[in-house]
Parts: sequence; C-alpha cells; structure tokens
Amino acid sequence: MDTCVVSVSMNLAVIGLQFGDEGKGKIVDFLAERFDIIARFSGGSNAGHTVIHDGVPVKFHLLPSGVIRGKVGILGNGMAIDPGKVLDEINMIKSMGIHPKLYISSKAHVVTSLHRALDSRDDELVGIGTTKQGIGPTYTSKYRRIGIRVADLYNPQTLEKKLQLFIELNSLNIDKNELNEELKRLSHYGTLIKDSVVDTEVLINNMMDSGKSALFEGSQGTFLDVDFGTYPFVTSSSTTVGGVVTGLGVPPSKIHRVLGIAKAYTTRVGAGPFPTELSGKEGDELRARGREYGATTGRPRRVGYLDMVLLRYASLINGVTEIALTKLDILQGMDEIQVGTAYDCNATRYLYPPANIDGCKVNYDLYAGWASIDDKNLNDYVKNIERETKARVSILSYGPEPESTVEL
Repeated sequence: MDTCVVSVSMNLAVIGLQFGDEGKGKIVDFLAERFDIIARFSGGSNAGHTVIHDGVPVKFHLLPSGVIRGKVGILGNGMAIDPGKVLDEINMIKSMGIHPKLYISSKAHVVTSLHRALDSRDDELVGIGTTKQGIGPTYTSKYRRIGIRVADLYNPQTLEKKLQLFIELNSLNIDKNELNEELKRLSHYGTLIKDSVVDTEVLINNMMDSGKSALFEGSQGTFLDVDFGTYPFVTSSSTTVGGVVTGLGVPPSKIHRVLGIAKAYTTRVGAGPFPTELSGKEGDELRARGREYGATTGRPRRVGYLDMVLLRYASLINGVTEIALTKLDILQGMDEIQVGTAYDCNATRYLYPPANIDGCKVNYDLYAGWASIDDKNLNDYVKNIERETKARVSILSYGPEPESTVEL
C-alpha cells in the first residue's frame, strides 16, 4: 500500500461510518497535532469518545478530544449542549493540568434537566433505547422554535418564557419552585461559561481564512443520522458530512477531505435493525474480546460481522476519501471472518440499504483470518474494503493506545 500522511494544509471531516462507537475519539486524538482547530458539529452528551492520555483513559462526551493536545476546541451551533456537563469536563481536564482553549457557539441549543426528564418519560413509550441525556427533546424544541440557545442564558425573561412554554407543551409536572431552581442553575452555568461563548461560525471561518487548519469531529455514526440512518432508531441530529455545514457554518468548499471511521466488525447500542448481528455464544465472545460497552451508558453493545452494504452507502453519501479501520486486534487470531456483501429484502437483491432493512437477509463472503498486522490475509481484507467503498484505507488501528496505529 502507498504511504500517505494527512496534510496539515487541508481541513478534514472525521465521520463515523457505522452506528457510532467506531473509535473516532482515538483517531481524532491521533491526528490532532496536525491541525489548529478541532470542532464538534453535532450531538451532545449522548456521544462518548475515549482517548488515552499519558497512559490513562479519558472519556469525553462534549468537548472535542483535541483540547487535551492544546488545540482550539469549538462546540458548534449544531450541538445540543448540557452546560453543567461541559463544566464537568472542563474541570476534569484542568485537574490534569490542561487549560483548554474552548469556544462555545452562542447559537447552540441547551439541554436542561427538563429535557432529560422528558427524554426518560418518552423513551418508556417509544422504546428507541436512548441514552436519556435529553438530546432528542432538545432538538425537538429547536425545530418547534421554542428551543433555548446558549445566548438565552443571558436573558432571564426569554429563558423563563421558553422554560414555561416547554413545560406547558409537554405537560410536565413541574412546580414554581422547581422552575425557579432550574432558572438559577442555568443562569449560574451561563455565568461560568460566558467567556467562552462567541459566534463560532464567524470565528472558525476567519481562522481558516487566515491559514489555520481544522478537523471537524462528528459524533455517533452515519446510521444514526436522522435522515440517512435506520429511522426511527436514530439520533436527532445530522451525523453525516452535511452536519459540518449546518452544524458549524462551514461552507462545503472548506471541507477538503473526509475520513470515515469504521470498525473491522460492526456494533450497535440500543434498539433497531442490525442485519449482521451475532447472537448467543459467538456474539458474547466477540463482545468480550472487543470490550464492547458504551462510553456514555456502560450498556453492552450488540455485535456482528462487518456489513459492506452499510459501509458502501456510508462512503457514498459522505464522499469519503479515506478510511481508518479500527479494532483490528479484536479479530486477530480468528480462523475465518465473514463479511456481509448484499441484502435480500422481499425477493430483491440490494447492494445499498433500502429505507427499511428490518428483516433483510444477508449474503456473506468468507475471509481468512490474520495472525498479525503484517499478515497478507489482513491486506486482502483491507483491499476488499477499498474496492467496495472506492476509498483508500489510510489508517489501521489495532489497540486503544496512540502507538497502536499505522498509517498507510
């Protein structure tokens, strides 16, 4: 394979190509030194990134993981921001001796305790299997045009009016004392983050125009995208490359390359269709090998073979130029590995997923396992992914540590 290094002169979008949990945090951390800005464009504390810093695992849910490398971090307008949790993460990394250069969009929407309460109540009825972090209700409020934006934390009348509207429209049993407590809490949080609040869309464009490079960090994965995912078992935001444009105010012309992150197999948290899912002993063994438990909830992840139908589609709609393939060490030592290559749904063969993949049968190809990162069988596995996705595999990851990473 040809050697190539991601150029510092180009802006790069990093997108999950599966159901999230692909290892984006590690790859962003690995690449962060080459960029001046690390910017999150979607999602909220329902996303979890784990990176290894000085040998210690560090879990991020809101902050761009690059802030531990001293990079400028941006929380974009497309995010749903829980200010209390932002402050928790800021204090966590300050305790590590790191003082982040962080900017928060004045136009980002705010998650409150009321949104979390509604999330728990609604998921009991709908059964999506959300993280109960209040993200869905926050985005719902946004599109109902009653959402609380970060800028509203500095206008007590607007803040109170919007909270009251939220309570009334959602028939929440919240009394006056509870409302006043929430108002005080949010105003206090606003005071604590005020120095970081700016119009980030202006900031990031001006920085890029002055020659600074940016890495746009996605949350979750393509198949949790509200438009292109396995609806309704999705998140409430745009997790695909289009989310960079709407979630940061960055024009398409400034997205120079798209790096898709994919596990060597597939995992999913929560309910929803999963055609290549493994159950029983085989699934339990793969889950144990991969330590597949959610960074946000600790829930065991569902596991299965690599799904090329999904990977083709994710590469297509994101305009993926290159791929980072992660957790190769988990499959290492297996004699044979299956890869899903096509779906049979209602007597029709599909190479790209139809709108409803529930109940589709999977056709598999069989690959020989590999004994090491240099094994020819692994090279064959990688070359097949490149043929099917029309994207170059540029990074191989075979462990959580930064040094367990190879660029091709």
